[in-house]
Amino acid sequence: MPFLLAERAGSGSARPTRAEGGQPGVVQWAMSIPPFIPCPATGDAFIGRHGLVRNLRGRIARGESLAVIGGPKLGKTSLVRTALEGLSDRTVVEVDCGTDPSPRLDVLPGSIMVLDNLDDVAGQAMAPLLARLSAAGVAGLVVTGGRRLRTLLGQSGTEASPNFRLFPLSVLLDGETRRLIGRDSSSDLTAWTGNHPYLTKLLLHYGDDAIAAGRCQWEPFVQRLAAEIGDGPERRLLCYLIERGEPVNPTKAQSDTGIRDIKAVADTLTYLGVISRWIRDEEATLFAGCRLLNNYITAV
Repeated sequence: MPFLLAERAGSGSARPTRAEGGQPGVVQWAMSIPPFIPCPATGDAFIGRHGLVRNLRGRIARGESLAVIGGPKLGKTSLVRTALEGLSDRTVVEVDCGTDPSPRLDVLPGSIMVLDNLDDVAGQAMAPLLARLSAAGVAGLVVTGGRRLRTLLGQSGTEASPNFRLFPLSVLLDGETRRLIGRDSSSDLTAWTGNHPYLTKLLLHYGDDAIAAGRCQWEPFVQRLAAEIGDGPERRLLCYLIERGEPVNPTKAQSDTGIRDIKAVADTLTYLGVISRWIRDEEATLFAGCRLLNNYITAV
């Protein structure tokens, strides 16, 4: 018996499969979901971080040099573009180093310069690039990046580092994630994603069978996060928090793990988007709440 193929506009394609049990002539239709394609969220689609937006916008308007630090797909581009929406009278030049790791920059005097995904700049070019832009006389300079950029700007010998004010990001607050999920709010979903905005949107896209259907996208992403964490004290602290399975006071974590500079290590895990650090019941806590990442870390 020949199979018929059908497509539903905007919903992927349907493919026929035989029903379990092998009944002759019985065909089930399994809909394949198109891949999730992320894009920066601005306007009404931008959720949360409004105080950070106002702070960033004011400092850009005053001509400060700013570095937005965050792990992959944590919302750096969305934050910067939302802040710039309130400065429509300014000329903005935006360069995505993720698509062009060796950019040739034409600096316009009086413009606001934005270098997105600076971690992707090739080789040792990041430091001289920042130094050149810092001295170029632009009206404002905003760069975004992750651990590589943060490490560079933390080095006292870096020529450009004293000029940048850092804005480290974190995962969304519980209330912000509930707004992102909307009427389909589910504590089970947030347990899988740990309030990470990209993972939350990805699982929402794939629906009820998101863990299985979206594996082709979320699994490479959590592997990338694990690579960003590395094998040092950051991984040791994360494994400890995963084992505890509940929010832990940083002082307690330091005592149990023997990690001397617990704040710096927790800072890194927080801006990478792999743990949350909030005040709970008037106590500072660290929590590894992303089950997708936690399961991967404990399995390798």
